[in-house]
Amino acid sequence: MAKSRTSPAGPAATELSDRGADAAAINDATIEKETAPSKTSTHGGDEDRDSSSREGREVNEKDGAVVQSQGAEAVEEEEGEDESKHLHGTKLALLTFGLALATFVVALDNTIIATAIPRITTVFDSLNDVGWYGSSYLLTTTSLQPSFGKIYTYFDVKWVYLSALLIFELGSVICAAATSSTMLIVGRAVAGVGASALFSGGMTIVAYSVPMRKRALYIAALSSMFGIASVVGPILGGAFTDNLTWRWCFWINLPFGGISIAVVFFFFSNPPRRYTHMTFCEKVRQIDIAGAFFLICAIVCLLLALQWGGSVYPWSNSKVWGNILGFGLLIIVFVALQFYLGDRATMPPRILKQRTVAACAIFSTFLAMALYAHIYYLPFYFQAVKGATAEQSGIRTIPYLVSITLSSIVVGATITTFGPYNPPMWFGGVVFCIGSGLLYTLHPSSNPGHWIGYQILAGIGAGACVQIPFIAVQVVLSERDMPIGNAVAIFFNSLGGAISVSIAQNIFSNTLIEEMPKLAPAVDVMKVISAGATGIRADGVVPEGSLPGVVLAYNKAVTTAFILPVAVSGMAFLASAFMEWKSVKGKKLMPGGA
Repeated sequence: MAKSRTSPAGPAATELSDRGADAAAINDATIEKETAPSKTSTHGGDEDRDSSSREGREVNEKDGAVVQSQGAEAVEEEEGEDESKHLHGTKLALLTFGLALATFVVALDNTIIATAIPRITTVFDSLNDVGWYGSSYLLTTTSLQPSFGKIYTYFDVKWVYLSALLIFELGSVICAAATSSTMLIVGRAVAGVGASALFSGGMTIVAYSVPMRKRALYIAALSSMFGIASVVGPILGGAFTDNLTWRWCFWINLPFGGISIAVVFFFFSNPPRRYTHMTFCEKVRQIDIAGAFFLICAIVCLLLALQWGGSVYPWSNSKVWGNILGFGLLIIVFVALQFYLGDRATMPPRILKQRTVAACAIFSTFLAMALYAHIYYLPFYFQAVKGATAEQSGIRTIPYLVSITLSSIVVGATITTFGPYNPPMWFGGVVFCIGSGLLYTLHPSSNPGHWIGYQILAGIGAGACVQIPFIAVQVVLSERDMPIGNAVAIFFNSLGGAISVSIAQNIFSNTLIEEMPKLAPAVDVMKVISAGATGIRADGVVPEGSLPGVVLAYNKAVTTAFILPVAVSGMAFLASAFMEWKSVKGKKLMPGGA
């Protein structure tokens, strides 16, 4: 007896009451309203199958955009989708390699700088800019991801992806050639523009190249690049910083990106295009440029407030609360615009209202907040508190980052084999929360057994659930909505990272300034801070006998910043409870290429 299940979907959704039913065709140039009748079938002549009545769909057209009601559903069958249209063998392997390299350089740009930042702050005398080295990259990455979801929907996936990779490479060149802290921040922002399209683009290319039942493994492979880059990044960053120059942290992106460009160019073919009837200008009107503008401005205001509040300026300062007020007003305008534009919006409300998508957005935000706080401030613990070099601190974070990678791959294979993705998400959430709590207990006398074991525990938990949101949105959304769904999931992941770096920096700086006079009253606080984490043991920076107090102050600053991961990892686990129980097996989707 055939079984039919339903999952929320987008404009290309159809209604199927039995295996032999034909999907209703949606014409982009007309307005249809149709309700499919309930049907029954027999099995062996005497068995009836219920066919549930579903909500009809309404398709409206507004400036070329298809708008569909919330009740629309995607086609999903037990026997699965036709896999003959997908890539196989060598071509798929090479394409996966190219996508993995591109994802790797994006992830590398997040982690390689972590161990170099203490040295960069010494070179540019810019300790207060630490948050911006991460946030400027994440700002553009975050705010532009939803827009690229729309761009992938309406324009050629291949050429958008390759163009974004070139922009990322340009930003890397600017960073490598930076002569000031400001130039470095600008270069990071430019690189972020390109990076904003690469991970979501990779997920979109996977969706067009790999059948759903195998997709979890390939998504895990791409996601694992973040773990691999996290292992290699701090080590490379430390090695470059100690033995060559921190500028090689950015030059290294060029050869990897070049290989990725060549592989994607030769081995990926654009999917059948759906919007060939639309002119270039009509496609541009679907991008919601106004929404992207308001979103960027809102995030800038939020990050400025978090960076300045209590650190550069008091929270009562007009510059701080003015930015908070600006963020609130701009977000209100952005949300109102999304509802007004409907399917033309940067983030269509009907997609965000889907239960699993909403849960994934919240989960990704909180999980990323915890991860980025650990990635950026564990090097400060090892370098300032433990006295390690940049290279040594990178090596000491290997347990955390290897465990993330291995856990991610194992979970991806498990989901591919068994189907449901909820149990790994719950398991990972609990384990990561425990690991975050243990990392908060680190102190100057913590032995390797402590900081290695705590990192492994946190890494296993994070790796088990970090890729689940990207898998889930592809299961519950139609193929036509996948580019936007991927971008939304990655947007909230990046938003969490951007917010986290700024909040953690604020906590870290304020605690350091507050604790140092108490624990080392003989030191010149501003002189010690200007020396950077790697410079506190240099001659003439800290008076004799005051170094233990300075070390304690740095330890207090790091562990206080680690309160953030403890809190938000618990919130992430709570969000995972609202996920629908779904499996990657047995889903068939309507095609919806650009």
